[in-house]
Amino acid sequence: MGAWGIAAFDNDDASDWVYDLEKRGLASIDAALADAEGATDLEGPTDVHAIAAGEVVAAARGRPVEGLREDIQQLAIFVGPDITADHAVRAQAVAERVLAGSELAELWDESGDGPEWRRSIDDLVRRLSS
Repeated sequence: MGAWGIAAFDNDDASDWVYDLEKRGLASIDAALADAEGATDLEGPTDVHAIAAGEVVAAARGRPVEGLREDIQQLAIFVGPDITADHAVRAQAVAERVLAGSELAELWDESGDGPEWRRSIDDLVRRLSS
C-alpha cells in the first residue's frame, strides 16, 4: 500500500476504493463493511476499505473528518439519504476491530506513526458513535 499520510484516503488502496464508491454508491459501503466483518484476519485492502467506508458513513451523518476531500464529501452527500444508524454501528465496530488488530495497524505501528494514526481512528470511532 502506497501511503502519503495517515488520513483514511491518503493511500492507494483507499483511493482505488473511491472509484468503486463512485460507481456503486451504497453497495460499495455495504461490501466494505461486510468484507471486514467477515474476515478472520483483517488484512489489506479489506482493512483500508473498511476505514474509508467508515469515513464516508461519518461524513454522510454530518460528522466528517476535518480536511475531507471535496469529492468524497460530495459522494457522502449522494449516499447520505441511504445511510442508516446501522451503518454507523457497523462502521464503528469495524474501525474498532481494525484498531485492535489488523495489518493496517501493524504497518502504522512499524512506521513510527502509529500513535498519530491510532488517534485518527479513535476520532473516527467517536464521530461514528455520536
